Amino acid sequence: MAKIKILAGDIASAEYTVNINPQFGIMVLVRLGHPTLTVKIASAEQLTAEKVKGLAGTAGWGLAGAALLGPLGAIGGMLLGGNKTEISFLCKTKEGQSFMGITDGKVYQQIVAASMNKL
Repeated sequence: MAKIKILAGDIASAEYTVNINPQFGIMVLVRLGHPTLTVKIASAEQLTAEKVKGLAGTAGWGLAGAALLGPLGAIGGMLLGGNKTEISFLCKTKEGQSFMGITDGKVYQQIVAASMNKL
């Protein structure tokens, strides 16, 4: 499931599970124990992009490298594994709301695609 962490804006700051439909320009935000929010995306603007290294991914690639190539494979796996891009962005909705959030590169691409829909 795709995740977005909203940091500030008209939508409550929290971590949300998100479903995006680029065809209709709709984003559905789900937070456990709260009402589901459905918004139509008007625009999305990238603020920053950072490469981050996830501990679980690094450890997993290190173990896979060790199993295949021994100690050198473990070092190579740990250096190459667990990398992902974290993007902070500003999003405006057609309902007049705006918020700043953080997500990964794939989810941000879906948000931008949805913002280009003019339905």
